[in-house]
Amino acid sequence: MAAGGRVGQAGGSASVNLTPLIVSFLVFYGLYFILSLSLNLEYGYAGQPNFGKVFFYSVGAYTAGAVSAHVLRWVSFGPMGEALGLQPVMDICSAAAAVVRERLAAEHPGLMAAIFIGSLLLAAIIGAAAGYLLSYPALRVREVYLAMVLLIVAEISRSYVRANSAIACGAHGLVGIPNPLLWVGDPGLRGYLYAAVVLAIAGLMYAIAERLANSPFGRVLKAVRDDELAAQVLGKRVAQVKGQVMAIGSAMAAVAGVLYAFHVQFVGAEDFIPVITFHALAMVILGGAANNKGVALGALILTAVDRMSRTSFLALFGIQPAFDVNYLRYVIIGALLVVLIMFRPQGLVPERPVQTPAVEVFARRGSA
Repeated sequence: MAAGGRVGQAGGSASVNLTPLIVSFLVFYGLYFILSLSLNLEYGYAGQPNFGKVFFYSVGAYTAGAVSAHVLRWVSFGPMGEALGLQPVMDICSAAAAVVRERLAAEHPGLMAAIFIGSLLLAAIIGAAAGYLLSYPALRVREVYLAMVLLIVAEISRSYVRANSAIACGAHGLVGIPNPLLWVGDPGLRGYLYAAVVLAIAGLMYAIAERLANSPFGRVLKAVRDDELAAQVLGKRVAQVKGQVMAIGSAMAAVAGVLYAFHVQFVGAEDFIPVITFHALAMVILGGAANNKGVALGALILTAVDRMSRTSFLALFGIQPAFDVNYLRYVIIGALLVVLIMFRPQGLVPERPVQTPAVEVFARRGSA
């Protein structure tokens, strides 16, 4: 590999710029890792299937779009906009408004950092509130019906956003969500820096998930998953536990949505289809439910499959298949899951006992 992320072809007569490919892989790995971690808390540890995970993902993306668009529109009417000679635009959905947002973002990194951090915090709060409210159906229906209820909520919300221009500019979507690092002149460096930010936040989410899983709260989650009635008999507040885990998982998914919106610089209803939920679920099953390290591995494998089985990836190397390769990843993922369920249903990295001090003492005695 040559410097700058280029690979020579045909004896050095041509080169392929791999920087966008690498950045895309790193960013989407971080996004899928966060999504699968959140789903692992709900499904792997607590036994609550959430087929509407993409709804909470979209909540974060819509929050990022709304905050950046409205804050930058307000700023464009003030001294910052006047200093740049900008003509403020009221309609946030217009192309002119997108240009104004990009100019402000490029010239005011501190403002964009505040918008980025504020979007993350606000999205986490909204996502947690939505998750807690939607946990109430879990108290009245069995797990399979809960999954269907959440899937229906996700689809209804997608249809509503597509038909309502007030949230994300309707069917056309909101264009021109500026990257918080737009002030970095080199696009390649900007991409790597943003990927580093995404991976750092994913690492933080992993640390939080591990801390929760190995705490008394994590043990209660497993108790509710394994025998809800027994947990109630032992005095555990099952309804409260379900609400808490849904709130935490939904907040994490909303954070991933914010990171997605600032990466693609666009948000629209058609981006949030159910297949995103099932991708995250496949990562949990492949890596190993109730094992965050397994989820990291599952997310890595399936993100590679997802990114490398696209027409845009193959086109970089001059490969033009005679069929639509974009659907090949679904075949590959399905085949992997069938083989895994047949021969290793516990996943690549099986569930392990909660790492409490007592477990560590017994483990040391056993190895002595």
